[in-house]
Amino acid sequence: MANVLLMPKLGLTMEKGTIIEWYIGEGDSFEQGDIIYSVETEKLTNDVEATTSGEILEILVNEGETVKVKTPVAKLVGYEEGDAEIKAAAEEEKEEKEETKPKAPAKKKKPSSGKVMAAPKTRKFAADNDIDLNDVAAFAGKDTISVSDIEEYLEKGETAPAEKKGSSSMRKIIGERLTESWKAPHIYLKKEANADALINLKETFKARDNNVSLNDIISFITARAIKSYKKINSIEKNSGEFEVAENINLGLAVAVEDGLLVPVVEQADTLSLEELAVKSKDLISRTKENKLSPDEMQGGTFTITNLGMFGIDEFTAILNPPQSAILAVGTIKEKLYLNSDNKVNSKKVVNLTLGVDHRAIDGATAAKFVQILADYIENPYLCF
Repeated sequence: MANVLLMPKLGLTMEKGTIIEWYIGEGDSFEQGDIIYSVETEKLTNDVEATTSGEILEILVNEGETVKVKTPVAKLVGYEEGDAEIKAAAEEEKEEKEETKPKAPAKKKKPSSGKVMAAPKTRKFAADNDIDLNDVAAFAGKDTISVSDIEEYLEKGETAPAEKKGSSSMRKIIGERLTESWKAPHIYLKKEANADALINLKETFKARDNNVSLNDIISFITARAIKSYKKINSIEKNSGEFEVAENINLGLAVAVEDGLLVPVVEQADTLSLEELAVKSKDLISRTKENKLSPDEMQGGTFTITNLGMFGIDEFTAILNPPQSAILAVGTIKEKLYLNSDNKVNSKKVVNLTLGVDHRAIDGATAAKFVQILADYIENPYLCF
C-alpha cells in the first residue's frame, strides 16, 4: 500500500472525510511537505501534506466524494495493477452525494494549448483565491503557471470570487446534526440577571490592560456554576443513557462563513479568568481561520452561544449532541425599574436561556442551575 494515498485519520473520532480540492492532477509530481489535497470532516477543512515524494498515477476519489478513513484516494507511480482490490475498495466506500449537487471531476485541466502545469504551492494559491488555472493559462497565454501569473490575473480584475467549495457540505453536516438534536425533548428556562457587576468587572480588567471580554467572563462564570452543580454537565453515552461528565469542557459557538463551529475549552473550571480568555481567543481565532484540528471540536460537555453582539434580546438554542444543556446569552441592555423608594432607576440586564434534554435533566434541576448562574453573574466576585 506504499504506492497509494489513503484518506487520513485527522482526529480521534474521524470516521470519514470528503475530498474538497485536489491541488495536483494525474501525472503531476510532488515532494515531501507539498499540500496534495484538502479534506472536510466534521465541518472542518484540512490540507493534507505529502509524507514522501511521488507522482500521481490515478485519482480514485474525486472532489465532492466521501469515503471512510484509510480508503485509497489515489494511486502513485509504482503501483502494481495486481492490487486491484485497492481501487475496488475506493469504489465500494464512496458515498452518494446529494442528487441536486453534481459531482466535480478530479483535476484534469487542459487548456486549448495543452495541460496546465503548476507547482503544488501555486495550485494551493489558486484554490485559496477561488481561481481556475485554466482561466489563468488562457489569460497568460502559456501552460506553465506561477504564483505571479495568478497575482497578475487578479490585479487585472479578470475574475470575481467563486462560491467556496465545501460550503454546501458544511450545511449538509449541520442539517444532519440539527435533525439528530431535534429528536431530543427540549425544555427551556429563561431568566433575567442584573449585569451591572459583570460590566464593572470587565472595566476593572480593562483598566489593568487585560484583554478580557464579557464573553470570557460569562464563560468563566458558567464553568464555575457548572462545577457547583454538576448535574447539568450530563452527556449521552448510549441511546437514552446519560452520565455526569467528570470534566467540564465548554463549547463556544462561533459563527463562520456558511455555518457554525463549536471549539472546546477543556477543563474550563480549572482555568483562571485570564487563562480562559487567552485559550478562548486562540480557539476562536483559529476557528475563523479554519485552522482547528477535529479533536479541538470534540469532547464538549456544555455549550455557550451568544448573539448579544447582534442586539438579540433572547433566543433559544438547539442542543449540541451528545451534550444535555446549552446556554443562550442575549444582549446586555438598559432597563428602568422602581426602587424601594418608588423612584425610577436604571440597571443593565442580560437574558439567559437554558436549553436542556428533558430525558437527562428535569425542570427543577435546570431551574436550580439557572438560579446559581444568575447569582454568579450578579455577584461575579463569588467565582474568584
